[in-house]
Amino acid sequence: MTNSTIHKAQSFPRHKLTPQRGFTLVELMIVVAIIGILAAIAYPNYQRYVIKSKRTDMMSEMHNIATQIESRKLAQGSYSDALTTGLGGNYPQQGVALYAITFTPSPLTAIWTITATPKTGTQIATDGTLTLNHQGIKCRGSVCSTGDDWNK
Repeated sequence: MTNSTIHKAQSFPRHKLTPQRGFTLVELMIVVAIIGILAAIAYPNYQRYVIKSKRTDMMSEMHNIATQIESRKLAQGSYSDALTTGLGGNYPQQGVALYAITFTPSPLTAIWTITATPKTGTQIATDGTLTLNHQGIKCRGSVCSTGDDWNK
């Protein structure tokens, strides 16, 4: 290199000003706002899904109880309150109890009904009472059917 090219190279700064990399505060605020909006939409849907799944679990348990009542009746030969021994109480039996199970009439007859009442102070407290009768008719509040209409 000649002296003149060295002088020219030295007259320019060795480092160029590069733009800063990263996100601005406005960009981060926009992302946080979008996440907040998505969460506000998704959370209620998730809560409805959880309540519906707990209701379905309880109705499944009520079917199991109904099967046990009928098999005990076949073994005993008649209906009585002894058929429901150990079947009532709070459900689920592990974890937080969500429903209280009762049987009508008392003493139990061939025309029985299992009722699951939501416990106050729980996530499903306002979901409505579930019933299952000897004919297999399921109800949630006043909505009754033999299908899955009660689960909507």
